[in-house]
Amino acid sequence: MVKKALVVGGTGPTGPLIIRGLQERGYAPTMLNRGSRVLPELADIELIKADPHFAETFAAAVQGHQYDLVIATYGRLRVMIDTLREVTDRVVSVGGTAYADRGGRPAHEDSPRYTENKIVAKIVETEQALLAAHDAGYFNWSHLRYPNLWGSRQLAPREWSIIRRLKDGRRTIPIADGGLTLESKAYVENAAHAVLLTVDKPDESAGQQYNVCDDETPSDATRVRDLARAFGVDDVQLLSLPEAATGPASFWGIGRDLSFSREGRPPRTVHKLLSNTKMREQLGYEDLVPYEEAVRRTVEWYVQNPADARDEEQLSDPFDYAAEDAYADALASFVDDTRAIPFAGVEYVHQYSHPKKPSDVA
Repeated sequence: MVKKALVVGGTGPTGPLIIRGLQERGYAPTMLNRGSRVLPELADIELIKADPHFAETFAAAVQGHQYDLVIATYGRLRVMIDTLREVTDRVVSVGGTAYADRGGRPAHEDSPRYTENKIVAKIVETEQALLAAHDAGYFNWSHLRYPNLWGSRQLAPREWSIIRRLKDGRRTIPIADGGLTLESKAYVENAAHAVLLTVDKPDESAGQQYNVCDDETPSDATRVRDLARAFGVDDVQLLSLPEAATGPASFWGIGRDLSFSREGRPPRTVHKLLSNTKMREQLGYEDLVPYEEAVRRTVEWYVQNPADARDEEQLSDPFDYAAEDAYADALASFVDDTRAIPFAGVEYVHQYSHPKKPSDVA
């Protein structure tokens, strides 16, 4: 008998990969979404057109159906709980991370969350409700916490900010604080792989939450240079702007700092690191696509599928090259001015002696 799976969502960055992975595992998948984003590569997949953001529309859409598995990647999970209880015994859900600042240390699954933000507070509330449903025996539930993703089909592709500049002939990329910030992200195929590993191990993952992220976390500066190299540009330069004057480099804060634009301040440049140790130990996770190959595939995708006006609107990067040049001139002037400031200087002295010839020991 063919197993039936419902994928709530399905057209986002990892949706098509999850759906094909389910088919490889013997499932007959059905998508449920509003139908606002149509992907030709999923034309063969049954679609239930409904809004999963509201309990009544979701319940009406799946009434009378039974599924061996529901993967919920979209909508408001907390309003689906009562209906999910009626249609399935197994739920795998996807949500966000949004941990509190860890001072550069990786966040584990039990680390504090940044609940001052209303969106994050809802994320935590939803997880707690789903865990309570699992504990009450409504269904076997597992949850994956996605960070910012990278790779193909992003709704606000930060990599496009670099790739478009390179396509436009720019060879200087604005970046904050030297591009030293470390942010754990997940390449789309690696994130989908984590979801499918969870599907494969219902007993090990029962009632568990997992951080999803790549095994490797390069700095922002390294990402820029590697993307440029994959694009065929070896002479890319970084316009390093201090956090207090981030200006054209503010696009780095999209998805990373949820409140900066609303609060009228530059995006913070604190590290946002995740530990994926739990996922590795319990599910046997390791990157399906290594970092270097993921960079190559990302550049290839966006060269062949350039972001459109809607994507750029969500990205909120104005690509204001005149301002970038003005910032570069102002930074150069500042550096010139500092050279005229008297400064005692720093001379490096090695901590250990380096005798030139044998000598007596005192």
